[in-house]
Amino acid sequence: MVGKVRRRKSRRFADIDVTPLIDVLFMLIIFFVLTATFIQGKLDIDLPSGEGETSDMKRALTLTVEKDGTIFWDGVKVSKDELPELAKSAGGREILIAGDKSAPYGRVAEVLSILRKTGVTSAGLLMDGEN
Repeated sequence: MVGKVRRRKSRRFADIDVTPLIDVLFMLIIFFVLTATFIQGKLDIDLPSGEGETSDMKRALTLTVEKDGTIFWDGVKVSKDELPELAKSAGGREILIAGDKSAPYGRVAEVLSILRKTGVTSAGLLMDGEN
């Protein structure tokens, strides 16, 4: 008996390795998730320019006053009534006031006055170093 010759069935579709595609997709997802978390905590403040002493920014707390007078304590929105308690809990750390140059001067002065009344002696104004 003569051996049968088997014919291979031809495939119409080639096998595609999707592992690199999944890797790229995973990296894109991580990139967009991390980018979204960094953008959330950013406050858009236009600081006045000036020169002064630089301090240890790593240890300092930042108190931000936006254009409309909104106050943020280390990125968290607070009212001016909460400031004395937060200032007392600062534990002697330096507090830097980042007041937008379009913010009402009275609001920034009021915040500084509240800090002084609670016994904070190391409060300074954050400025942009360019003239």
